[in-house]
Amino acid sequence: MIGTWTPPGAIFTVEFDDESLSLKLIKKTTIPHDEPISWMTFDHTKKNIYGASMKKFSSYNVVSSSEIVHHASHPIGGHPQASSSDSNTRAIFVLAAKKAPFNVYGNPFYKYAGYGNVFSVNQSGGLESNIQNYEYSPDSAIHGMVFDASETYLYSADMWGDKIWTHKKDSETGHLTLVGSLSAPSTGDHPRWVEIHPNGMYLYVLMEAGNNLAVYVIDERTHMPVFTHMTYPLVPPGLNPKMYRADVVFLSHSSKYLFATSRANSFDLTGYISAFKIGPVGNIERQLFLQPTPTSGGHSNAISPCDFSDDWLALTDDHKGGVEIYRFREEFLARVARLDIPDPGFGMNAIWYD
Repeated sequence: MIGTWTPPGAIFTVEFDDESLSLKLIKKTTIPHDEPISWMTFDHTKKNIYGASMKKFSSYNVVSSSEIVHHASHPIGGHPQASSSDSNTRAIFVLAAKKAPFNVYGNPFYKYAGYGNVFSVNQSGGLESNIQNYEYSPDSAIHGMVFDASETYLYSADMWGDKIWTHKKDSETGHLTLVGSLSAPSTGDHPRWVEIHPNGMYLYVLMEAGNNLAVYVIDERTHMPVFTHMTYPLVPPGLNPKMYRADVVFLSHSSKYLFATSRANSFDLTGYISAFKIGPVGNIERQLFLQPTPTSGGHSNAISPCDFSDDWLALTDDHKGGVEIYRFREEFLARVARLDIPDPGFGMNAIWYD
């Protein structure tokens, strides 16, 4: 399933056949016009989709791959101007807890984005109510978050505040309390995305403006990240860094590999995709490759590793409006399928549904 950056709202269900190596559009589901989903995720059962939907956070019941039903939409919380049509604030990211009480955590972006939003869910998994608006700082704009495996600690990448934040989750209510924050290694790095190893020892922080991947270890006592002074490039050396923006970073299904992407700021240039070999404790052993993507990526170029196999990855772009499938085998990456969908804003992140 894939969403769009701009209206009209729609969820596209695309089928990948791993024998014929082909993609086809199964269903375009119309959703509320002004609620395009720029980032979507499943709940722990894959029976509900949660979306960052412009001025709202939304939920959809997944009856089947071709039957997706809107359940609820809730306005951005926190600053009173965040949900106003007069502000440029928009919902940008959403993270679903995999442990009870299965709350949903959302981030607004741009102006008035100094609060994270926490939503409870009903028995069927639909968004129920906004139960907490927890503070970052007035100049914050969070773009990505990740829980540790126990879902005790939440790590947030603050692009505009140039920080990485740590919060602790209450196991009963799902509410968050601040542990602390850490400045990015260099002013203007703009931390955009975070991924964590399942053992909780290593945190990988993608820097949008720095165009690199920074490696952190987690302090066992404070649970705060500690910079290792190890970084890896996400665009080739010698290029003008202002022409590129690093995008997302994700572990493979087995957590033996890590993938990251960058986007170009010109349609005349390409983005890039990188892969890393991960050691048994979460350390990066080496960077396997850094190769161009077919387009600039537009707002997207979001890599989405298959969550039930290491063999497949999806890549979406809203430059041309398309989704691609890559096969990862013997540490080589091969593009095996592409489907162009020229609908407005098509090509946000893809989520896997088997």
